[in-house]
Amino acid sequence: MTPDNLGQGQSPIDISDWVQSDATAPALTYASEAMRVERSQGFVMIHFSRGSELHVGDESYRLLQLHWHTPAEHTVDGEEFEAEVHFIHANENDELLVVGVMYRLGDPDEGLRQIIVESPPEGEEAGVVPALLSAELAPRSDAFYHYVGSLTAAPFSEPVQWYLVQSPGTVSQRQVEQLQELTGGPNARPLQDRNGRTIVCVGCGS
Repeated sequence: MTPDNLGQGQSPIDISDWVQSDATAPALTYASEAMRVERSQGFVMIHFSRGSELHVGDESYRLLQLHWHTPAEHTVDGEEFEAEVHFIHANENDELLVVGVMYRLGDPDEGLRQIIVESPPEGEEAGVVPALLSAELAPRSDAFYHYVGSLTAAPFSEPVQWYLVQSPGTVSQRQVEQLQELTGGPNARPLQDRNGRTIVCVGCGS
């Protein structure tokens, strides 16, 4: 259950009425391996060793883990998506930045296939080291929707810097089913009020 005393910058939200920005888009340099799997609050989190970084201007963030939501949590101009993968990063001050990739139904995705194959069933994750390389899973985009929000699971902390890949990927219906089997069902938080927040698109064409 979501607490009643949260701030005014909660996530996820509908991405609409965004404005183009000349701000720097994130630059991802991923070069690490998965090191363990953790289950919590209906999520399967794949943690990575050090070696993968994201840079925004002069700020550097380290990749901590990835996990997924089915259906997707964010929408774009009201369009709903079938899945969303979150890459969680933190800087040296433990400030969080999340890169999100949304997927609509279509062809199967190779990165999701790898994640599904390497994610153990519930109760079998102890000691498992997934054979996953962050470089093979890294979002490949120069255009991102950016806004300031929160974590989408407890403790719903604010602020979190959100960068959502502008162009969705595709996922097959079978992959959606497999992702839900691993999490024990849907695990998306409902949309939250935008509360007047500005959404910009960095690296986006006019």
